[in-house]
Amino acid sequence: MKPLVALLALATLGAANQPGVRSEAFGTRTDGRAVQRHILVNARGMTVELMDHGAAIVRIAVPDGKGGAVDVVPAPVDLAGLLASNRRYGAIVGRYAGRLRGEVTIDGTRYPLATNASGVTLHGGDPGFDRAAWVPRSFATRDAVGLVFTHVSPDGDQGFPGKLTIEARYTLARDSDTLTLDITATADRPTVANLTNHVYFNLAGQGSVACHVLRVDADRRVELDARKLPTGRLVPVRGTASDFTRDRPLAPVLQAGGMDEMLVLSGSRTARLTDPASGRMLAVTTDQPGLQVFTGNAFDGADRDRAGRPIARHAAIALEPGHFADSPAIPAFPSTRVAPGKPLRWHAAWRFGRVAPAAAACTP
Repeated sequence: MKPLVALLALATLGAANQPGVRSEAFGTRTDGRAVQRHILVNARGMTVELMDHGAAIVRIAVPDGKGGAVDVVPAPVDLAGLLASNRRYGAIVGRYAGRLRGEVTIDGTRYPLATNASGVTLHGGDPGFDRAAWVPRSFATRDAVGLVFTHVSPDGDQGFPGKLTIEARYTLARDSDTLTLDITATADRPTVANLTNHVYFNLAGQGSVACHVLRVDADRRVELDARKLPTGRLVPVRGTASDFTRDRPLAPVLQAGGMDEMLVLSGSRTARLTDPASGRMLAVTTDQPGLQVFTGNAFDGADRDRAGRPIARHAAIALEPGHFADSPAIPAFPSTRVAPGKPLRWHAAWRFGRVAPAAAACTP
């Protein structure tokens, strides 16, 4: 038995349907590296599946209250489907999640970055952290089970200066339907970094998220220019299509083309997503300054979920905590500088619950 497999096997706390961690082969990358799937189960029957490739969440099944569970994370069923897609399903994105203007300047030195046809750097460039082979380590405590993934991004990776060492710790609570992710990144010289997780949700398990209801503790958004780069202004959302300060169904937003906006978090820094028909609820809480709300506008049915259904336009919503796009170029924005003695720290919690089911008050 290979050392890593042996280590993970020893960490297994029970059989497939028992609380604990187990790992199994999930396929092989195009570079020949084996990929494992790691399955976390808690005492309530909630299941979280993670994979080494991209340190990604590939499945979350939450108890349905009837002795079963519902998968609320639309994604391809196998590694081949995940590798073939450019949707970054459930993966950790970096070195810089969001858009940059094709370069960064750090301590007076300019570093050019790879750009797309619009002259914009998206998520740091390709390949990013979502394509990396992360190294896993399982753990178990009295209150939780989980996986720690590590990845080392060398000096010059994606054009950024400095070696960045990243640790991503997924923790599934034993006695509540709560998954947390804590990311720490340390650098050996000054650089910039902005990480997030790109998981998509559909609390109904299938279909459109049009009848989902969203509320976000955010009264401003990051204003964008024609290239979707920040202008530097944080503008009020009150009375606009981006106003989710109170519960609002997503249907009107989707009918207008969908949403891809960075909201400026305040107060409790929490977003609450509800599917009224099933009564499922998700609360996302973070310590980051912003939340990118993306309604799966580019899904085109080319990818298929575990049941073989096309993942169609607006089949899921991503709620991505992080810093603002192009922050290194805008001094008024919260800093994304990482340096020796100044690590990046990122936290998010996904807490699932239930509300009283109600008839959908919207038209998908």
